Amino acid sequence: MQKTMQSKCAVFRTEKTLKEGMKEIRKPFEGMENISVQDKSLLFNTDLVETLEFDNLIRQAMTTIDSAYHRKESRGAHAREDFKKRDDKSYMTHTLAWQKGNEVKVAYRPVHAKTLTNDVQYFPPKERVY
Repeated sequence: MQKTMQSKCAVFRTEKTLKEGMKEIRKPFEGMENISVQDKSLLFNTDLVETLEFDNLIRQAMTTIDSAYHRKESRGAHAREDFKKRDDKSYMTHTLAWQKGNEVKVAYRPVHAKTLTNDVQYFPPKERVY
């Protein structure tokens, strides 16, 4: 899982590597049906903790890589080498994801372009330049 995420979903990404990563990351997920917890104790059960941590991490990895694949722009630490510019018109949104089995559904909701109070002014986002 770690090697796949570091090589296929690193900061600098392409559609090709993300697609490969989506396929690779599902292999350990599909093997989860063979995982069992042998230790049945209720105290200091590292077997159970590690199993739950793996379940969480593999689901987070699948969601991250699928979300990155669907976002066709570069923004902050998400740098798509095949889409070098940020695209506020299409992607000034929050990514939402739902997971059912090994499928991840990705959707978006708009970013609020206003403050929640009149005490401060809204500063629209802009591209970083150095």
